[in-house]
Amino acid sequence: MEELIKQLEELYGSGKGFKVYSTIMPGILADFNKMLRNSPVGREVVEEYHLEDGKGVIYVQGNRSANGQTSIRAQLE
Repeated sequence: MEELIKQLEELYGSGKGFKVYSTIMPGILADFNKMLRNSPVGREVVEEYHLEDGKGVIYVQGNRSANGQTSIRAQLE
């Protein structure tokens, strides 16, 4: 997630990017984790979340293993 913070800082400026991250990511991650729980084990799940101001899209992808662990990656485009 550090790379996503860096990308948001580049887009919004120093300090504001982290504020955007800390405001929107809890909801995005809660929604995405719900989708992962409902997907088959091992299946790659990809979702896109559009920033409200139209400046970009956060792509979140991940999967869930048989032992219940999840792997999640996010990037801004």
